[in-house]
Amino acid sequence: MLMAFGISPLQAQENENFYFSKIVEGSFEDVTQKVKYALKAQGFGVITEIDMDVKIKEKLPDVEMKPYKILGVCNPSFAYKTLQIEENIGIFLPCKAVVKDIGNGKIEVVIVNPAALMGMLNKPELVSIAGEVSQKFQAALNNL
Repeated sequence: MLMAFGISPLQAQENENFYFSKIVEGSFEDVTQKVKYALKAQGFGVITEIDMDVKIKEKLPDVEMKPYKILGVCNPSFAYKTLQIEENIGIFLPCKAVVKDIGNGKIEVVIVNPAALMGMLNKPELVSIAGEVSQKFQAALNNL
């Protein structure tokens, strides 16, 4: 059975970026480690790592792609709190951080902005928790 649903457009004052980003100089490996340490300092662990460039190359051998890593990050306390409010919140977990080589010794780090995403669910309790997480992600980026 197909279910129809609609998502109302975000109002202008709510239209935040869905991610935070920062460009840093260094090697891909060094920056990736710095990102992991910065997230750990904010209470987050990396529970998944996907080397997208490698996965793409496996399936599309003729495609060349610069290093691109997706990190799944989690803070069990925040995850548990959100699960108590919305049992299907797992579709948004773990939070994602991307480390990508943009060339010339520059690496872009992109981290999801959970506060903007949770705004779509119309649950103020989730937005409040997500706001705390967003602040920690911004702090991690600032420490790179």
